[in-house]
Amino acid sequence: MTSISDDHVKVHFRMEIDEDGWPPASVESLWAVDLGDGTVRLDNTPWFVRGVASEAADGRLSAAAGLMHTTLATWPWHTTGNQQPGNQHTLLRRSPASYVVGTAYRGWTVDIQGDPQGGYRWGHIYGDLNSCLWIYDGAASGDEAHANECGDPVTMPTSEFTNGQIGGGTSDGATVTTVAGSGCATYDGSHITGYGNVRPWAVPTTPSAPLNTQVAIGQTVLWRYVSRDGRYVMVRDPRGGSTDGVGLQSWYFVPRGCLPATLP
Repeated sequence: MTSISDDHVKVHFRMEIDEDGWPPASVESLWAVDLGDGTVRLDNTPWFVRGVASEAADGRLSAAAGLMHTTLATWPWHTTGNQQPGNQHTLLRRSPASYVVGTAYRGWTVDIQGDPQGGYRWGHIYGDLNSCLWIYDGAASGDEAHANECGDPVTMPTSEFTNGQIGGGTSDGATVTTVAGSGCATYDGSHITGYGNVRPWAVPTTPSAPLNTQVAIGQTVLWRYVSRDGRYVMVRDPRGGSTDGVGLQSWYFVPRGCLPATLP
């Protein structure tokens, strides 16, 4: 694949999952070059989509080839490896200005559904989440038409993404001192490895987007809630930046073992 430029867009192929659960996803997203004439040229190799080469010569595809093309809210490039974002992320919430349930990074695609509500938009988040969540309105750009995949906007109940343990007040967590418990990893021998996403509503959770946090074992964070399966805790690091992409990421997940057995 060539380096990502402003001419690159994400294209999405909808796939039907068979009775054996294959392929393992209903959508495969690929980078492509926008040729400016209603067609695109694929710029990386699909894992699951079949028959692409037979649809058009030289990898050139159009809507006639059965392609579902959405560029809405596609950031122009993607950072890989451990995320240490400056203004490269935006938080995902269960409802406008409510609990943080994940993070989207530059290079991800979001299909926006409906009008802004309280500064947020309801949409289908791709990346490593592939879920319908609320995203900060200022992080979304683009105007391509697409199908409504999420239905009407909803608020995810806390019972869906927590095990019932919730810390703090209406908008922030409760202070707790970190510990070196079971499963609590560090990247330099002292500072905790966090995660931008774990899919807290899933059982089991799946950590992704590792973060080299600023929090050393023995320092404090503000814990917000424990994931539904009890394996991770959403925390806020007051040393970080703002909550929606400016400065270092301050909301993220840490393994449950990084906090004491009894939470305040």
